[in-house]
Amino acid sequence: MKLLDWIKANRPGNVTECDDRFEIEHQSGEHSTVFKSAEANTVTMNSLKSLGDVYTDFDGADLFSSTFKIASISTPKCVGDVELVESLSKFQDWVNQLNPSFPESVVPFMYQAGIGVYALGEESGKIYEWDDEQGVLTDEFDSLDQVLTEWLDAVA
Repeated sequence: MKLLDWIKANRPGNVTECDDRFEIEHQSGEHSTVFKSAEANTVTMNSLKSLGDVYTDFDGADLFSSTFKIASISTPKCVGDVELVESLSKFQDWVNQLNPSFPESVVPFMYQAGIGVYALGEESGKIYEWDDEQGVLTDEFDSLDQVLTEWLDAVA
């Protein structure tokens, strides 16, 4: 999946390129920030490679006015003094406190407001959705594209 291409095609708007990020003012009125990748962490990248360019070209994202938050590889991402995205390790520490149960070893990488945690299966490449309020596995997806498209269909 090409994250920025998906956003431009499915939730278009004005894209501004900054030194460290892309800012998108969507026609729908929402705002997204996609941070550029400044470093490579091959261990993390290998375990998350099925997410496409999310961790090769980019490093964290705050999508659709904080509906989705994709954790950055190693350091929180800020705009000014506002932290928009936390690191994978900090996010994973928080997820571990929830004590989720997944069908395989996973890497939690994304949060959706009102839904919960998304984690990538290390063997299958499936994305699992864990409802942090109900404490249950609620869905599984074959790709990030599928997750975002389901959300888009629900809000359309």
